[in-house]
Amino acid sequence: MAQTQPTDALSPKHAYRTLSSRYYWSPEIFEKEKTAILYRHWHYAGHISQFAAPGDYLTLRIGDEHLIVMRGDDGDLRGFFNVCRHRAHRLLENSGNVKAIVCPYHAWTYNRQGELRYARGTDAMPDFELEKHCLSCFKVEVFCNFVFVNLDTNAISLAEQAGDLAEDLKLRVPFLDQLKPILTDTGRPTSIDANWKVVMDNFLECYHCPKGHPAFADMIDMDSFENETFGLWSRQSASIVNPNNSAYQFSKDAPLQDANFWFLWPTLAMGYLPGEKIFFASAILPNGIDKTYRYGHRYVVDGAPLPGNYNDYINTVIVPEDIDLCESVQQGLMSQSYEDGPFVVDPNQLGISEHAVQQFHGLVRTALGNI
Repeated sequence: MAQTQPTDALSPKHAYRTLSSRYYWSPEIFEKEKTAILYRHWHYAGHISQFAAPGDYLTLRIGDEHLIVMRGDDGDLRGFFNVCRHRAHRLLENSGNVKAIVCPYHAWTYNRQGELRYARGTDAMPDFELEKHCLSCFKVEVFCNFVFVNLDTNAISLAEQAGDLAEDLKLRVPFLDQLKPILTDTGRPTSIDANWKVVMDNFLECYHCPKGHPAFADMIDMDSFENETFGLWSRQSASIVNPNNSAYQFSKDAPLQDANFWFLWPTLAMGYLPGEKIFFASAILPNGIDKTYRYGHRYVVDGAPLPGNYNDYINTVIVPEDIDLCESVQQGLMSQSYEDGPFVVDPNQLGISEHAVQQFHGLVRTALGNI
C-alpha cells in the first residue's frame, strides 16, 4: 500500500487523477465515509409496489445501520431504525407484512406507525411513558416509483436534488410505470471482495468492456456508446445494438433496441440492456473496507419471465466478469507500488471516456473534504 501524506482533496490538480489508493483501504477514510456519505445521502431501498397494504415492510442495511421501511395504517411510508428502544434487539428480518412490530427479545410492541403500545412490566413504573419510547425514524421518499431512504433528517428531497434525472428516466424508459420487481430473483452473485468504490468505478465506465466483456462489446456498438454527467447523476447509453451477438440473441423487433445505464450519487446503479423490457436497480453498498454487497432488484412488465439466454448471460458471464475485475483491482490497490492513476477522458464523452468515474471521484472528495 503506497503511504502518502494527505493532500488538499479539492485541489484542481486532482481533477485529472483518480482517488489515491488509500481511499480504498484506509480504516479512517472508511469510517468517515459512513458519516459523510452513507448516512447523509439517498439510497435505493425498493419499489412502491412492495408496500401495497398497511404493515407491508422491507429491511435493509446501510453501513452499520439496520433499517425498516413500512407502510402505516394511515397509508404513509415510514422509515424506522431496526432497533428496539428497550435493549437494542433487532425487530424485523427480511420483508413481509405484520400487524404490529413485536421485539423478539422482551416483546415490546410497536404499532405500524412506530409508536410503542406495550412494554410488559412498565405499568408498575409510574414515571414510564410509552410515547417517549417510539421507534427512531429517518426519511423516506418515493422517486419515480422507487423507494429511497436517507438517515439525515435534514436532507433535501431527492426530487429537488435530481429532478432532471426523473425527467430523463421517464423519457428513456416509457414503460417505467409498468415495472414491478421480481422478488424471487436470487440467481446473481451479491458479494464482492472489493471496496464499494471499486465496484462503482467499474460500473461507471465501459473503457474496460472490449477486453473485460467481449460478448457485451459484440452486442453493443461501442462507437455509439456515450457518457454524460449531470450534477449528482450520470448516464451511459448506446443507441446502436447487434441482435445477433455472442452475449444473448434477441429479435430485431424486440421492444428495446438500445441500452441505458444510470448512476445516482452515491450508491445507485440502474438501467437496461437491449431486448425485452427488463430493468435493474441496485445499491452498491459497503460490507466492510474491502467487501461490497449488491442490494437490489430486477424489474419486468406484467410478470413477464426473464428470457433464459439473457438470465444465463447476466448470472454466469457478465456479473462474474465484473467481480473478477473488481477483486483484482482491490488487490492491486494494496500494492506499495500504486498511488493513483490518470483518467482517460474523451472531450466528446464517447464510449472509452472515464469522465463519469471522474465525476464520482469528485463527489467523494467533496463529501470527505481534506483527509
